[in-house]
Amino acid sequence: MKLTKLHIHGYRDVAPGTGLVFSPGLNLVLGENGTGRTTLLDLLSRVLAADFSGLIREEFSLEYSLDFPGMDLHITVRNTRATGAARPPSREDSALLLPRPLEAAAELEPFMELVLELDAPGPRLVMRADATGVSWEVDGQPAYSQNMYWSLLDRTVWVVLFMTAQRLEPEVREPLKELLRRTFLLAPARFDEALGTYQQMGTTQYGMEMRGDEVFPLGLMWLPAWMPGLLRERVAREMPPPGGFLDIRHDEVERSFLARFVALNGFTSGLFRVELLDKRSYEGGGRLEFGRFGFRFTRRDGAVLTHEHLGHGQKRLLSFLYYLDVNGDFVIADELANSLHPRHVEACVRELGRRQSFLTSQNPLLFEHVPLGSASEVRASLIHCGTELREGREWKVYANPSPEAATRLFDAYQRGDTPLATLLRTHGVW
Repeated sequence: MKLTKLHIHGYRDVAPGTGLVFSPGLNLVLGENGTGRTTLLDLLSRVLAADFSGLIREEFSLEYSLDFPGMDLHITVRNTRATGAARPPSREDSALLLPRPLEAAAELEPFMELVLELDAPGPRLVMRADATGVSWEVDGQPAYSQNMYWSLLDRTVWVVLFMTAQRLEPEVREPLKELLRRTFLLAPARFDEALGTYQQMGTTQYGMEMRGDEVFPLGLMWLPAWMPGLLRERVAREMPPPGGFLDIRHDEVERSFLARFVALNGFTSGLFRVELLDKRSYEGGGRLEFGRFGFRFTRRDGAVLTHEHLGHGQKRLLSFLYYLDVNGDFVIADELANSLHPRHVEACVRELGRRQSFLTSQNPLLFEHVPLGSASEVRASLIHCGTELREGREWKVYANPSPEAATRLFDAYQRGDTPLATLLRTHGVW
């Protein structure tokens, strides 16, 4: 999945009418302090997670486009001032989702429209939903509609899509189910500029439920993709009691975040400790819960360090490598170079791989490792954040460079005699 476009018609103090395009690889969010770089990263996180529940009492209006193999998806989502009285709820037996009390429905009206273009010969699907109903069109023809009363923003876009698509014909429903399997657990939080992500690692709890040979995560998963299967296997083999620990060595999983951290810091070994919080068995399956993560590292002189003894930069590096193992498709990182040695900054950029990444940095170290391949890539990869006074109100203004500015910057970059950080400043982008 790749985010290709974002149009902001209304969102907090961002200038209405803002339109951005994005590179499928590395995207740099540039600007001075106070220009809304973190605001934009948090918005990108909401968009990619398709979760607007945190904005349920805010007025906003957004459009964005996502590209999938075999499918393009255009989403409109807004929460705007009501234009009329709320309609009464539908009959309880016809509701697809549980009804909500009226609350603030008379103040703000949520709305979603999803337009899905499947590669030929696939159909064009349109879903529209508001606080009182949902309807589907297939190739311009009504497929079904359902009256209801519920708050769209209580659920992610993916949940709304899944719950309402059950009424579609199988040949249409199955591609949507495959889409949801690939996207439901994609919830890339912002990697913050301090130690918030590191602290989140220490408080993470994870649960899984087994039914036969199938495993279901309980809630959104904030674990490396390789870890649930390994934990399940280790519990079955070692049979620890609740309150017992599982120790994962750095060399058990090739190229794991733990293995990379040990190598980058020159340790001889590393250990990731996970506590089994709960274990239940019942007919046809069971349930496991884990938490209280901890680390132990051995230096070359044999001394053992716990995660509490790591330096600030080491904690940021460890948590960023963990973040990469959790998020295989996206990276949203604020001030990535903070407290990192130049060698570690280079390693972090290299580890981004094929992920679509959105990065900020006030440290020029990051830009030493950013490749630019063309003027069009420059335009899609750079987002300048600034402020502008309009009719007595200061707005945050986000923009890609103009085609002409991107060409000038790329021509200067190709000469190779000036660092990229300097070029970004002299061309007014950073």
